[in-house]
Amino acid sequence: MKTLSNSQLAYLGLRLAFGLSILVHGAVRVPKLAAFANGMSSQFDGSLLAGFPSLAFAYAIPFLEAGVGLTLLLGGRFIRWGAFTGCLLMGGIMFGTGMLEKWELLPSQLIHLGLFYAVLMNPHTPDNKNAG
Repeated sequence: MKTLSNSQLAYLGLRLAFGLSILVHGAVRVPKLAAFANGMSSQFDGSLLAGFPSLAFAYAIPFLEAGVGLTLLLGGRFIRWGAFTGCLLMGGIMFGTGMLEKWELLPSQLIHLGLFYAVLMNPHTPDNKNAG
């Protein structure tokens, strides 16, 4: 059995804990999807994102979160695209936060973005350099 270095073990711990957190964050919303999406969308009434744009994104968020979390847990080449998708997802969420001027939510979202960045940029994350 291969012994993991401290760097590899720290990366594995971060990736698994963060992946599980994001997976659960999305998965717990699926059973109450309509209530979540309608509640989220209603916050955008009176904004440029009122109606379909906010409702469609709100319906997608739980599935995107769960999918991103799952990719981080599965590992391998899934990590790269999961972390990148997580960055895009956080960008979309942060755009909505800005539109609502809910600046108090940005620190948490920036932390999540930073963790996706850290996973994506980590030397232990496989890339496509040697893909055939």
